[in-house]
Amino acid sequence: AFVVFPSAIMNDDDFYDESFLRKLFLTGINTRDPKARRQALDVVSGVVETWKDGLSSDEDKEQAMGLLARHLPTIVRWKTACPFKDVRERCGEILRTLEGKPVKVPQLRHPSASAFIPETELVPIDTDDEVERDLFVEAYLVDNRVSNMVRLMGYHPRYLTSFLRFHIYLMHHDGPLPVHLRHYIAILAAARHRCTYLISLCEATFQAYGGDPIWLEDPLRAPKKIRALNHVNMKLAHQPWLVKPDDIRVNCVDSVSRIVLCFRDLLHPGLDSWSLSELTHAIVILAHYHSLAGFALGCALNPEIDSREGHVVSSPRSSESSSPPATPPAVASSRSSQGGGISDGENQHSETFGFQSVMEQLKQIENNSLDDAMEPTAAELEKQFETETLASAELGDPQPTATGTSYISPRIAKYIEDPDFEHQDFARRGDFSGVSTFRIQDFSWEDQGYSLANRLFPDIGQFLDDKFKLIVNLTYRTFGKNEEVDTTMFRRAIWNYIHCIKGMFHDDYSYEEVNKMLHRDFKKYIRNVTCFPERTTIDDFNAFLSGLHYSEKVHVNLLVLEARLQSELLYALRA
Repeated sequence: AFVVFPSAIMNDDDFYDESFLRKLFLTGINTRDPKARRQALDVVSGVVETWKDGLSSDEDKEQAMGLLARHLPTIVRWKTACPFKDVRERCGEILRTLEGKPVKVPQLRHPSASAFIPETELVPIDTDDEVERDLFVEAYLVDNRVSNMVRLMGYHPRYLTSFLRFHIYLMHHDGPLPVHLRHYIAILAAARHRCTYLISLCEATFQAYGGDPIWLEDPLRAPKKIRALNHVNMKLAHQPWLVKPDDIRVNCVDSVSRIVLCFRDLLHPGLDSWSLSELTHAIVILAHYHSLAGFALGCALNPEIDSREGHVVSSPRSSESSSPPATPPAVASSRSSQGGGISDGENQHSETFGFQSVMEQLKQIENNSLDDAMEPTAAELEKQFETETLASAELGDPQPTATGTSYISPRIAKYIEDPDFEHQDFARRGDFSGVSTFRIQDFSWEDQGYSLANRLFPDIGQFLDDKFKLIVNLTYRTFGKNEEVDTTMFRRAIWNYIHCIKGMFHDDYSYEEVNKMLHRDFKKYIRNVTCFPERTTIDDFNAFLSGLHYSEKVHVNLLVLEARLQSELLYALRA
């Protein structure tokens, strides 16, 4: 909630009080009221002036330096990424008062919200589009930022509207779990894909809402109830077909005995048990952040400027000599393919052919000129599905990025239980008792998942349903430079292919459409973002369907996000 700061009754001691500063920098300017923002910014200016004066005092210098180092990144973020013009201008003035002072001023490390998309191609933070600006304001008022993730989703305002409604309800509104705990669970989910971007955001929010920092330093000191989610987290993220309702079962995975998730064990009576509504809330958060990690890594979201990875510091007088922007490992494989989403790499010819092939198929659909073949039988449809799952497995896993995958930063590794457990193709799952194809006709989102989710966690099913329907039907009737194109079959092929990767069979869908719509290299990209997003490179992003615009590539990644999310939720809800 927004907090009013009566500057007239404050004194210098307040400006060194941690509780006061936390409220000021968390909620101080989170309001649509320009008068209230001006009042809060006056307080921020006074705080910085007090700290600046403290630099001249032997008694206060060390504390003042520490507070400036901690809070200046937030002021820089307000200057560069706040949707309110008055805030951007006033923060610029505050920062200019530090010129000539012995203060290390944060400098932007990354020039764009995405390492794959130039800043000039994104919706600007000061957009003149009223709908997009209102969405940025809504996101800002909740999270105290317009995140890089929101910036990319800004390509698609209708989707962003639905996404924000769901995300705010799940992570901030009243619910079974307290806000700090929701964000700690989100940290555990994002860690499964080594997504530093989301981990940093959630760590900050966890602490802002009163979370115990000891949990961040040593996750083994988090309550046993939270640590009990690790098996759920692991299975849902990488092999959701292993999710079972049994109390505890031991199965063999690659000749290694592992405990397979048990929901009933989490729900057993006791101090460390979960209520059904709490567990449902936690499961939706896990699935949501697994999918968000795929989007963040698939689009190479750069760290927020106020995160430890998002800025470098230097004196204003020596900013030219500050460290150059760091290149994320996944981006380092190529810097030659930044323009227009078209790669100069070796895959360009292959994916240009893939783009043209899809366009030809879409034109044939528009002209009703596809072969009028007989409808396949139920047995033939199932055979097509089995063939497609095998073909997906044969694509192979992506190569590790420059830093490799054997090493995991200690900052992330501490959150990960069993880091060697990762995606295994459904077709190669082995002979697990009871692990069979998930048949959508037996348990679908529309017929069972939606109503069950709503019953266990009121209204969440509606928010999810709105988001699923919107992204499946979202179209601008364009495909690259081609206009008035019906992309229904293309979007459906992406959605059902991701479900296929996750072992889910639609008995009313001909999987021959997947091969018509999705070229082999494009399938590989989708599979990688779904299963190994941490290994996505700029070459992968630029090469897939190289005729698509950046906004369309983000659209593809949103389809991947939502299809994966639905698949995880269906497995969990069925269990």
